[in-house]
Amino acid sequence: MDETQPTGEGGALARHDALFAGLYDGVMAAGGFQRFIEGLAECFALKAVTLIIRHVESGEVRGLWLHGLSQTWLERYALTYATQDVLAEHISRSPIASFYASNLDVPHPERFAATRFYSEWLAPQGVACAAGAVVLQEGPWATQMILQRGASQAAFTRAEMQALDALVPHLQRAIQMRQRFTELQLGQVFLVGGLDVLAMPTFLFDERGRLVHHNLAAARLLEEGVLSLHDGHLRTGETASTRRLGFEIANAVRASRGEAGVAARDTALRIARGQRLPLMLMVAPLPLGATARGCGAALVFAFDPDSTPGVTVERVRQLFGLSRAESELAVGLCSGHTLDDIARARGTSIHTIKSQLKNVFAKTGTRRQSELVSLLFASPAYFLAQTGAGGA
Repeated sequence: MDETQPTGEGGALARHDALFAGLYDGVMAAGGFQRFIEGLAECFALKAVTLIIRHVESGEVRGLWLHGLSQTWLERYALTYATQDVLAEHISRSPIASFYASNLDVPHPERFAATRFYSEWLAPQGVACAAGAVVLQEGPWATQMILQRGASQAAFTRAEMQALDALVPHLQRAIQMRQRFTELQLGQVFLVGGLDVLAMPTFLFDERGRLVHHNLAAARLLEEGVLSLHDGHLRTGETASTRRLGFEIANAVRASRGEAGVAARDTALRIARGQRLPLMLMVAPLPLGATARGCGAALVFAFDPDSTPGVTVERVRQLFGLSRAESELAVGLCSGHTLDDIARARGTSIHTIKSQLKNVFAKTGTRRQSELVSLLFASPAYFLAQTGAGGA
C-alpha cells in the first residue's frame, strides 16, 4: 500500500476485515488493542496512532497503546506541551464520538506552524497534521484516539473523518467489553488465589459445570481416586451420586446467575467409600457481581473425616500471641491429648502444664478446654493451608 495516499474513502473500512478482527480480538488479547492500532495505521496510511484511557482529573492512565510514537515523546507531550495542543483543546470542547482534524476543524490552521508546540514537538517528529476524538467517556474516564500523518502524506479528508466516525460504535463496544473482561479476569485471579490458601479441598466450576480450578488439597483428594475428572466434569465412583452431584452443581450455577425460581442454597452430599467414613461434599452458588451479569459459577467443598486439616503450632502462636510452649499445649489438646499426656511427653509436671493452660485461656478469651478447641478449629489456624516447613 502506498503510504503517501490515504485509503479512508467512504466504505474503506468494510474492505478491511482484519481491522475489525484486530479490534475485537483486543478484548481478550494480552496485548490489548495493539494489533488494531497497527492495522488502523496501515488502513489509513498513518504515521502514528495513540489510544489512551485516562482519568480526566487525576491524569491516571488505565490503558495505553502506541504505534509510531515513542514513550519518550509521549512523556514530553504530557509534561510540557499538552496545554499548547490546539487540536486537543478543540476536541475537548466538541461533541464526543466524532473525529476532528487539525487541517479541517481547527480555526486558522495556517498559524499552527508558528507555535512552540509545533516547532518543538511536532516538527522534530515529522508530523504535519493530526486527527483525533474522545471515543468514549465513562464518568471521569475518557478514551481518546489521536492519529498523525507526516509531511510526505496527504492531509486528512472529510470522507476519512466520516469513515472514522463509523468505526466509533465498534471502538466503544470493544473498549467496554475489554474493561468488563479485565474486571472479571482480576476477580478470578483473586478468587483462585483465595481458594489456594484454604486447607479444605475446594473445586471451582464455570457456568457449563466444568472444572476451572481446584486447590492443592483438592488435587490430593483426586489422587486418592474417590473423585475423578472426566472431560472437566467431577465424578464419583457411582452413577447415581455422580448424576446427583452434576444436578446440584447445575442448580448452583443457575442460582449464581440469579435465575428466577432458583433458590440460592448450599447442598450437602455424602459419597460412600466402603468401610471408610463417607466423603462429604458441600455445593454452593458463587455470586459474581454486577460486572459478570448473566454468568454463573459454583463451588464444591469437600470434607474428609479421615483426613482433616491440622492446627499448626506456628500459626496458633501468631494468631493468639502465645509462647511456643503454650502453642504446643493448645495444638496437643486439639489433637485429642490430655494434660497428663502432654506433661509426660514433655517430661514436665502437671502443675507447669496447668499454669500454661491458664495463660492460654487468658490470651484466647476462653475458660474451658472445650471452648479453646472449638475456637482453634473455627480460626484460620485450621482453615488455611500450610505453607513452607515452618508450620509444624
